[in-house]
Amino acid sequence: MGSAASSGFYPMNVAMAEIINKTLEDIHVTVVETGGTGDNFKGMERGDFKFGQASDGNIHMAQTGTGIYEGKLLKEPRMLIVANPLAYIAAVTEESGVTKLSELNKKKFSAGLKGSVCEILYYKALEAFEIKPEFVPASTGDAVEAMKDRRIVGFAKSTSTTVADSAIQDVATSRKVRIIGFNEEERKKFKEILPIYNFFTVKGSVYDQEEDVIVPGEHFGMSVSASLPEEAAYKIFKTLYENRDQIAATYAGTRGHDILALTSNASCWLHPGVIRYLEEIGVQLRPDQYPPEYKKK
Repeated sequence: MGSAASSGFYPMNVAMAEIINKTLEDIHVTVVETGGTGDNFKGMERGDFKFGQASDGNIHMAQTGTGIYEGKLLKEPRMLIVANPLAYIAAVTEESGVTKLSELNKKKFSAGLKGSVCEILYYKALEAFEIKPEFVPASTGDAVEAMKDRRIVGFAKSTSTTVADSAIQDVATSRKVRIIGFNEEERKKFKEILPIYNFFTVKGSVYDQEEDVIVPGEHFGMSVSASLPEEAAYKIFKTLYENRDQIAATYAGTRGHDILALTSNASCWLHPGVIRYLEEIGVQLRPDQYPPEYKKK
């Protein structure tokens, strides 16, 4: 099971591994540190990993060789379980005076962790909106320090829709922070260029502000390799779903979310073992969620 140790989702990975190892006698999962989703997919292709955190949008692009995986079609990634919505949020200092995306024009801004989906999304979105910040590529830690030191006005990153992000909270210890979202026209343009993504509302109360914001996002959880046996995937999904309250006790980002509904609405191919479980309990799936290797019983 691959995850970056610095990731805010690392506790979710640990919780899932512990539940699997405690519940299933014939399956053992080890959490290893990776560079994130991209590394996880590469490991699956090599046969090194069977599990790794990922979003449904990322999996879909890998499965179809589109978007950030243009010309790099991957055979292995499949969705196992969606644990929570993932939002790509922009945070700015209040003293910058920025209250909307258009006001980032000509200001220093980090679009997200270098090479991440978040960075690519904000590059593409702001270009489509004809907004031209002075982009500052950075790691999350560097972006936090640059925002504290007033070297940038803000940064974007992936985070939960319901729990305040630790990096944004870190900045808030030194500078008052505001989160900003996409207006109706921007959302329409964004869906035209990147239709695979959804939009989520992040309550202002999560970040101690009055205004709610609407930001792009996707569904985040755990991917598995297509080569993982169907029976193993079936047992793992069943175990994680039936012990979802234990996951929520460790990782607050999953609290209040319907894992069954999120997984059954993923915008990518599901693993056949997951499909088997969902069909057994009467969940109706879309045709585009069935992978080529699925064999109808």
